[in-house]
Amino acid sequence: MQQSKLLTDAQFDGALETLGELCESDAMTVAKTLVKAGILTRLQAQRLLEGRTRGFFINQYRIDEVLGSGGMGWAYIARDLKTGEEVALKMLCEQNSEDAGLVTRFRLEAEAGQRLNHPAIIRTREVGKSVGLYGQVHYMVMDLVRGVGIDEFVGLGGPVAWPIACHIAQHVAAGLQNAHRNGLIHRDLKPSNILVDEFSNAHILDFGLSVASKSVLDDEYSLAMIFGQDCLGTADYIAPEQARDSFQVDRRADLYSLGATMYFMLTGRVLFPDCEKRSEKLDAHWNREPQPIGELVPGLPDEVARIVHKLLAKDREQRFATAREVAVALTPFAQPKKVTFNFQQILDRRYAIARQRERLWDERAKRAAVASGLSVCSVDSKATRPTQAQMETVIRKDTKLGQQADGSKMTPPTP
Repeated sequence: MQQSKLLTDAQFDGALETLGELCESDAMTVAKTLVKAGILTRLQAQRLLEGRTRGFFINQYRIDEVLGSGGMGWAYIARDLKTGEEVALKMLCEQNSEDAGLVTRFRLEAEAGQRLNHPAIIRTREVGKSVGLYGQVHYMVMDLVRGVGIDEFVGLGGPVAWPIACHIAQHVAAGLQNAHRNGLIHRDLKPSNILVDEFSNAHILDFGLSVASKSVLDDEYSLAMIFGQDCLGTADYIAPEQARDSFQVDRRADLYSLGATMYFMLTGRVLFPDCEKRSEKLDAHWNREPQPIGELVPGLPDEVARIVHKLLAKDREQRFATAREVAVALTPFAQPKKVTFNFQQILDRRYAIARQRERLWDERAKRAAVASGLSVCSVDSKATRPTQAQMETVIRKDTKLGQQADGSKMTPPTP
């Protein structure tokens, strides 16, 4: 712990005083005591128990907790040691730092977050690089929102009551209007990219697929060449025209995705739950109609159902023209309510999923090495890494939303 520099000399002396005779106990007991006393976070204690003394700082930011993880890297709750503020710090994994496509997407997300200033959009404060154990580490610092993703909200508590869902969607629409007015189209709006705070206000994140200028289109073309179509939208929420040509979209593609997200919030299911393959989902967006939402949500006002289905029109000319129109249409039905959820439980679950994701990468690399007759250390991690969709499929099967890592039930969010 002393080698990690997590504590100042004075804080280290205070920790020893807190431990007292427990200093002679086993490492696990010491770690639990320090976490309970608030001297270390769970993440810090876990890493120290693993024998790690580096990787706790990125420039002036001290990493405290895992906030989330994804295909590009990890997000943390961090503390700015200059100001004392808590922030969200997102890092591109070191093994991805030389991947031109992922670096481009990371940069696009950061630039969009700096360009936009709206309560419903998570703001990027800083973008930078630092030297890690294996080379450069790309990072961005964002405002910290202690909220749950809509996917987590529904997974833990079931479908969202329509007055709250309308309030959340109204907030999202207001944020989209700001982005569209500034020339940005999100193109990957979905439940996991929208956080809901304790006041049921929405916060949009991850503009990594946003498009605006010719230079961005050039960057997108590079992404498409590297990753294929998988990176240009999420199959359950993508607009029909975006599924065919992600270059030729306008703001109404985001409105379709908002409609698909509202459908999920209100029903607890995606538009076409019988479709498993990506190709089947994309075809359904073009050629099938989802089950009328009024049949799935008892008591849903007819006008709310009409709004959702108008957002989901196959022909974009039949949708709302702007996000502002959507926000205005939802106003009579939107009712904010305070939402109670255990944020620490949410963080624990995200950390469990992040560790599971690491194990999946390692296992896939080992299997590929055995199959090819190579040593594990010689395997190209980019070539063997499972896709985001593959990882999420396994994670959903192995880690139920309503359970913690130890199998105990999590507390669902309640209005």
